[in-house]
Amino acid sequence: MVFHIKPGGALLGGLLLLGSLPVSGNDASHWFQLSPFFRGSSAGPAPGAGTVRHYYIAAQEMEWDFAPTDQNLLHCSDRQNPCSLPEPWANSHTFPAVRYVEYTDETFTTLKPQPEWLGILGPIIRAEVGDTVKVHFCNQTANGTYSMHPHGLRYRKDDEGAPYFGVNSTDTLPGAGARIPAGECFDYTWIADEDSGPASGDPSSKVWWYHSHVDTPADTNAGLLGPIIITRYGMANQDGSPRDVDQEFVTAFFIFDKQGGEEAGLMHGINGYVFGNLPGLVAKQGERVRWHVLGMGNEVDLHTPHWHGETVWVGAPHVARRTDVLELLPASMITADMEADNPGEWLYHCHVADHIEAGMSTTYQIVP
Repeated sequence: MVFHIKPGGALLGGLLLLGSLPVSGNDASHWFQLSPFFRGSSAGPAPGAGTVRHYYIAAQEMEWDFAPTDQNLLHCSDRQNPCSLPEPWANSHTFPAVRYVEYTDETFTTLKPQPEWLGILGPIIRAEVGDTVKVHFCNQTANGTYSMHPHGLRYRKDDEGAPYFGVNSTDTLPGAGARIPAGECFDYTWIADEDSGPASGDPSSKVWWYHSHVDTPADTNAGLLGPIIITRYGMANQDGSPRDVDQEFVTAFFIFDKQGGEEAGLMHGINGYVFGNLPGLVAKQGERVRWHVLGMGNEVDLHTPHWHGETVWVGAPHVARRTDVLELLPASMITADMEADNPGEWLYHCHVADHIEAGMSTTYQIVP
């Protein structure tokens, strides 16, 4: 096993030599506990020594409607006279999808309720720094082969969720969780170590992606993607959410290509909804609202999310960048905070001109 020593780490006796070190297959956190050098300087449990959080997630095929109201909700003079969707999307907004859905336990019989604003995204996977995340994944599709690959968290090869071989590879097989065929299940173990959590200049939680990585472009375009939120040690509620935030929203900007590049199949979605159809982004006046903003997709997925009516800050308040527009590239992840002090319904959209015309817009509301 090779360890990469980061600059600034303490050296014992002027030199730290790491040889071949044992790793226990029964203890996923063992190799993170070898030395305080790898645990970082903040107080808290060793990585993997905190709470074990279980998630029961399935990949399922379904039809997804990107505009379930069948209306353009943004550009009507009043709601009593609804606007029809513009061409070419008027009759082209429902397509096959594959999504991650969450169940309450290992029986996979009772769906766990999700915020309506999550849309097409999979469930939020939460952890506090020091926790272990165990995802019990079942591929319930008819014939697809999929996986779950996390950004940011620590994992062993079997839990990476990505099949590949490199020029330097000595492996003969990819990790066990790299490809999960239809009808089969796999348990992933991921560690929320200190490097998975917020840095000193970050707010109390940060967002990462997870997605299927078997055929990554096709898998994410199908809908197999979702958020991971890691909270700083000592700042989490029992469910892993940050205790210094009143409301959290996750919004993903992604152009789903459902017809091989044909305009009628390019769904410029925010969480899989177009033309104002994303529901539920409602906060109360005076709340601290945390926005976890994600990008995914192709070279056309250069997005600039913009909030009307409010500004946000990125980073800890004393070193923050204040803005009302973010810059997103595919697979990028940004966490921004807002003080919801301006009541009203406000536009929230990508500021790229072509994307505005194609419906990459919705609204959020601040109620008194």
